[in-house]
Amino acid sequence: MATKPIIEPVHIEDLCNGPIFVGDTAAARANKAALERHFALEWACDIEGTMSTMHPDGPWQRIPALGVDVNGFEAVRDYYLKRFGSWPGRALAGFSRVTVADTCIYTEGMLDIRPTGAFGGVDMAGRTLRTPVVIVVDFRDGLVLGETVYMDASAIRGGTPD
Repeated sequence: MATKPIIEPVHIEDLCNGPIFVGDTAAARANKAALERHFALEWACDIEGTMSTMHPDGPWQRIPALGVDVNGFEAVRDYYLKRFGSWPGRALAGFSRVTVADTCIYTEGMLDIRPTGAFGGVDMAGRTLRTPVVIVVDFRDGLVLGETVYMDASAIRGGTPD
């Protein structure tokens, strides 16, 4: 019988080297906790856990620079399985600013990945991608509804040889 990986807790405060604003509402605090759980499970490549943090009604993943525009629960599941296969683990070096509100969380940070294959139609194997990134995570009913990731398309196309 396979053992489940140990999921390390994630705390936004430990990842951010800049200002953090969390709205003083129950919804904002719940969104922060939901995102921390989502990141912990995603970075552990736990598909069932990750999907348990997603809203079942119409979730999405969007990365315009890669042409990723995924809609629907099963499509988001497939997106994560592909991401786990080619960009496993933690993709963010950290955050420089986080704002938590009642309906969304806005983060700025640094994407720092060493992909093992193609993702979003771009073969990044053997290259390191390091670029500023902005992620907007929307919530509904205490669950992640969708993520939109903004990054520099030219950095993705070029990358740095390892």
